[in-house]
Amino acid sequence: MSAFICTDRHIATIALTYASLVPGVNAQALADELKAINIDSVNYRYAHHGNPEPVTPCHLGDAVPDLTPPDLVALCNCLDYQSCERPDYDGTLLENIRARFAQDVRHGIKSPVWSI
Repeated sequence: MSAFICTDRHIATIALTYASLVPGVNAQALADELKAINIDSVNYRYAHHGNPEPVTPCHLGDAVPDLTPPDLVALCNCLDYQSCERPDYDGTLLENIRARFAQDVRHGIKSPVWSI
């Protein structure tokens, strides 16, 4: 397996969209947490010892407006795949986010999006 650090735009899009759907979620804190998990995974996989910088602050308007619910699920799938290298990885956070996005997916619709 290989892993890479997802872009701030990728992570912020997930966090901002989720925060717009779930009251009380702090998009910046969520984005920073998702990025830290992703970087921990890559550091574990490749024995790097970098520290995550906070995700560049984004506004809801910075999220990619033409992404569909299947695209958002695919972005979660990518981030989950890039973040699962550690043996103690708990994917519950992304599972919950993905499940919320999946509520708006019609059966059988797939997305060609993997990362942005």
